[in-house]
Amino acid sequence: MYILTLCFLCYSLMSVNSENPRVTINDGELEGTMMKTKNGREINVFLGIPYAEPPIGKLRFKSPVPRKPWKGTLDATKSHTICPQRIFFIDSEVMGNENCLYLNVYAPKIPSANSKLLPVMVFIHGGGFLFGTGRSESYSPGYLLDQEIVLVTLNYRLGALGFLSTDDDASPGNYGLKDQALALKWVNKNIKYFGGDPSSVTLFGESAGAVSAHYHIFSPMSKGLFHGVISQSGTVFNIWAVIPEGRNIKSAKKLAESVGCSTTTNMEMVECLRNVDALKLVDERLFSVWNEVLPLPFRPTVEPPSQDAFLADYPAKLFEAKKFNDVPFMTGITKDEGLLTSSVFVNKPESLEKLSKNFNNMTAFSLWYDHVDDSNKISEQLQTFYLGDKGSLTIDDFPNLIKMHSDVTFTRGLDQSVRMHLRESKKPIFTYLFAYQSESSFSELINPGKIYGVSHGDELLYLFPMGDTMLPHRKETDTDKKVMKLMTSYWTNFAKTGNPTPTTDDLITAKWEPVQSDKLEHLLIDAEIQEMKDELLPDRVKFCRQLPLEQNKVQRDEL
Repeated sequence: MYILTLCFLCYSLMSVNSENPRVTINDGELEGTMMKTKNGREINVFLGIPYAEPPIGKLRFKSPVPRKPWKGTLDATKSHTICPQRIFFIDSEVMGNENCLYLNVYAPKIPSANSKLLPVMVFIHGGGFLFGTGRSESYSPGYLLDQEIVLVTLNYRLGALGFLSTDDDASPGNYGLKDQALALKWVNKNIKYFGGDPSSVTLFGESAGAVSAHYHIFSPMSKGLFHGVISQSGTVFNIWAVIPEGRNIKSAKKLAESVGCSTTTNMEMVECLRNVDALKLVDERLFSVWNEVLPLPFRPTVEPPSQDAFLADYPAKLFEAKKFNDVPFMTGITKDEGLLTSSVFVNKPESLEKLSKNFNNMTAFSLWYDHVDDSNKISEQLQTFYLGDKGSLTIDDFPNLIKMHSDVTFTRGLDQSVRMHLRESKKPIFTYLFAYQSESSFSELINPGKIYGVSHGDELLYLFPMGDTMLPHRKETDTDKKVMKLMTSYWTNFAKTGNPTPTTDDLITAKWEPVQSDKLEHLLIDAEIQEMKDELLPDRVKFCRQLPLEQNKVQRDEL
């Protein structure tokens, strides 16, 4: 959720001195630029392409409207603005501009009449649906474009601007997901002009972007627009992936009251919010209960019935009703996903003391199950299983806190998702555990110079050159380069064939087999180990399956 947008503050593209490429798409002509990948390959780059009208004024809290054609040549050589947000991870102030619905296209070459079109990979950034950007300063094509694919990255609306819902027609919600669906429609109509194949599109994302990519499987808006999904550290069954029932209207009214809007009727409230400065609507600190916990007040939701609904029901029910887009699915987690959400306890002893005194309540909020009736019972079960029956917590408990955060917020969702796909889908499911611990890790952001494990987001370091900016002291090792080649091969192989290991060779030494049972067969990915494992964290998964969490209750009878 958290590995995202630091880089856009300090990174610039490596341009090369060449004649700028031009492409004419359905909306008009674009002038792009050139850059080099990490291996020195020159590629075509088109930045800041508008795919929707600015979602301002009357278009705020509305489904996106396709961008109107333009006259002349549009400058696509520079990144555009980020959507309004506050980057919780670095405790920034609110920044961004509401006119932010832009995407970027990276292509090896501009096609000729007889060119073979290449598979397309569309990346959706994470950030808890609160912050993030698809800009090239954050997600550069420097690694992936050494492979024969076309890459698309995009912005979508965040926070209240992207996900405020009143549970009725005043503001149905899911605008950020609808932005993504419109971007997919843009790709379907225009990607051929960049050499991409619209009949071979793979969605992939990390954290909230992984959840987003997975949600498209359940939306009629996205039907036929993609042909495979990779969800890295997130699925629709993660506990934080959907807003709890009754929470939408409470969050909307609290936001409205904070900016002086009447809440007498939902229509009146939303109309007032349309006239408030956008930057006043996206600061999540208004909803903070504990300073150590990131609140997620605005998230994907099940919408009221309408032809414009992105999500008409809960995914478990849509699965059971066979109302989903059946495509090959790849998903996985890192070894220590919970490192970032539990990290505050490393640097702040007072927070560890606070957790000891308020374990039940604080854990429920930090793991997003505070809405569940049995939240105290769940907290007690978690404490017993992961920490034992003890009083005060110490820094020695940090490894077990990591496991607890990992399992409730990530492992459990992966387990439920894979089992549901296994039961209902006719397409292959591939699962992984990313366990490569380099000399550099996003866990350094917790405490510079110290490596605590394989953090949430660490696999991104081997798909995008993010470490160049977010970890400025990072020295890329030969082993890092090997893992980068391995990861980009797995991911692009899946995009090309629906199989991450169609063949084996000196680099890919193990065949990655699809999941066959609820034991969650998976590929262990490490520098020197590529190995199929029969079970994923069996004791921890077994424990998570019996937790009386709301998402579990929805699916218990179906699994």
